[in-house]
Amino acid sequence: MSFKSSEFVGPVAKVAALSVMLSACAPIGQYIASRDFNVPTHWAAFGQSEPRLVDHGWVASFRSGVLNQLVADAMTSNRDLRAAAARLSEAQAIARQSGTAALPTVALDANVGAGRDGDGDTRVGAVGGLGVAWEVDIWGRVQGQRMTAGYEAVAAEAIFNAARQSLAAAVTLAWIDVNGNARALEIARQELAARQALLNSIAQRIEAQETLAVEGNSARADVARARDRVVASEAAVANGLRMLEVLTGRYPSGRLNAVTGLPALPGSVPVGLPAQILERRPDIIAAERRIAAAFHRRGQAKAAQMPAVSLSGNITQRGGDPSGLVWSLVGNILAPIFDGGRRAEEVNIRTAQQAEALALYGAQALTAFREVETAIADEAALRRRLSHLTTAANELEQAVTTERQRFEAGELEAFRLNDVRVRYFAALRDAHDVRVALLRNRVGLHLALGGSFVTEAPATVAPQQDMANVSHTE
Repeated sequence: MSFKSSEFVGPVAKVAALSVMLSACAPIGQYIASRDFNVPTHWAAFGQSEPRLVDHGWVASFRSGVLNQLVADAMTSNRDLRAAAARLSEAQAIARQSGTAALPTVALDANVGAGRDGDGDTRVGAVGGLGVAWEVDIWGRVQGQRMTAGYEAVAAEAIFNAARQSLAAAVTLAWIDVNGNARALEIARQELAARQALLNSIAQRIEAQETLAVEGNSARADVARARDRVVASEAAVANGLRMLEVLTGRYPSGRLNAVTGLPALPGSVPVGLPAQILERRPDIIAAERRIAAAFHRRGQAKAAQMPAVSLSGNITQRGGDPSGLVWSLVGNILAPIFDGGRRAEEVNIRTAQQAEALALYGAQALTAFREVETAIADEAALRRRLSHLTTAANELEQAVTTERQRFEAGELEAFRLNDVRVRYFAALRDAHDVRVALLRNRVGLHLALGGSFVTEAPATVAPQQDMANVSHTE
């Protein structure tokens, strides 16, 4: 038996038209973004702040083709990012699925049967029809469900963008650490060579009975400690390379060569106004969208306290005769009378969740402000520390040269030369550690500001006071 679609157009069209008419009666709750915290008008680290967009493409500011390639590899091969992308696809699918709840459901129902009558003749019968069902969203429950899923999908997209930025930062930090540890290895080897040379000189003096044997014990101990630093630095470089392999999806190739030397600290960073962070940082955008989702969940809970109205229709045709077409339309109302307070408590639950989302949004925003302020202040302090430690290392280097000449001339004991050399390498390591900290802090500043690591087209913006103009007191 076959059906012609035109036979059902009239009844289906009436159900659809009634659906549209009644849906217009459904109240649409309007979400208005709100804040329970004050947004600073300017950064405390600056005398004044002016609007300016944060620079994009901050990974490229380190001027390393190797780093650019590592970040690109991570964006395509990192497994955690793939999982985040799958969660985003899931949220988007749920949002699309929730949008279908406002539409009527049409189902085909066809049955074919056979049997024998009293005369022994075989009878074949067929019954076919369409069933139509639709919930009239008078109170906005279905709309709230759709809006909730939509806001959750937007939040999921923001979270995915945050994951991308965090991954770019993680790769950059790992690359900085690898090169920082490689430089620390160079310093350790320099120290080992210097201490080995001193041990050789002391051994010659002991053999010539110009000094006591205890000097040799002390020198050999210093050599052993220097070798320990070499081994530790070698292990740190190897561990860092393995971390980069995991982040970029290359593990366990063991062939990654990311040792290119520490880059110079990139130029100053425009930081814009504090309020701009609320519109730029993906984690804060996600937090604000969760407030909106919680708002509509509460609306759903309130709508569930009201009577539910639904329409159902049935269109049936028996046999092959078009005149056998029968259709019906039935309205149903289900009004809650007693549920032990379940629906009322559901409203209370959703209200509390909305308050929680609002508080978390405020906490996330305040954390972002603090992170930016801290990164700005830390950069100024680290710059001053690096200047002082570099001066100390340079002065001690000259002192080591002078004291070594005196030692070789027999005017100085070994322990005096050793003391100056210990202070020199300590200052050298401290200056190096601060340089690494400066680079890591810059990555943290970019992450806190929410600027994209991907290079984008420049925008026309107002001038902005930059990091070079941060004032400080010695």
